[in-house]
Formats: sequence, structure tokens, C-alpha cells
Amino acid sequence: MIGMRNILTHNYFEIDLDIVWLAVEQELPSLKQLISAILRSLWLYR
Repeated sequence: MIGMRNILTHNYFEIDLDIVWLAVEQELPSLKQLISAILRSLWLYR
């Protein structure tokens, strides 16, 4: 995901929107689950 950020911020005019959308569809659901799990674990340790 860090590599994607660098491409989006530094190579703006070379972005392939199909690849970006593919990443959104394929990677974000699992990333959302991971972030949710981290947030839940943080609430448990308060």
C-alpha cells in the first residue's frame, strides 16, 4: 500500500485508473478488516 501512495502522489498523470479501482475492490476489504481488528484490540486494553 505504501508503494501505491507514492505512485498516487508523485506520478499523478501516469495513474492507471483501472489498476487503482482493482486495488480498491481487492485490497480495501481485507485492509478494513485488519484496521477494525486493531481498533477492537485497542479498546480492549483501555
